Amino acid sequence: MSNDINFLKNDIIFNYRVAAIIRYNDKILVQKDTMAPYYSLIGGRCKIEESSIEAILREFKEETGLDATLIKPIAIIENFFTLAFNQKKFHEILIIHELKLKDENLYKQNIIHTTEESKKDRITYHWMSISDLKKESFKPEIVLDILDSQEFKHIINKD
Repeated sequence: MSNDINFLKNDIIFNYRVAAIIRYNDKILVQKDTMAPYYSLIGGRCKIEESSIEAILREFKEETGLDATLIKPIAIIENFFTLAFNQKKFHEILIIHELKLKDENLYKQNIIHTTEESKKDRITYHWMSISDLKKESFKPEIVLDILDSQEFKHIINKD
């Protein structure tokens, strides 16, 4: 049994997720999964008895194979959405933390490939500017509007 915090209730999937913002110059590190028609932040689900900070550091390492350290919390988003391809409804709590890479040489790489075998050919990581991401499909889109804020944000997002 998975310890991930997600469950189905009244035909709605509840997720407790974390995501990372990593900045380099005027860009952020995002992921692109060939099975999804959009870019997103790197992250995943929290586990039972795991803090959001422990979860994002673990998820970032699992997803990229890279080590990072916490800078600060950025936002909490209460996210309500329906997946277009299967019409599944979600109620999600998303906590976003800003991280920095431990290996500063990685900031100079244009594309970083995952080291996780199951996702090796599917997911790539890209440094992209906010203006470029606004021209693409990015989920949740509301994140792009809060990146320049110096304050912690609490947002209710209904897509």
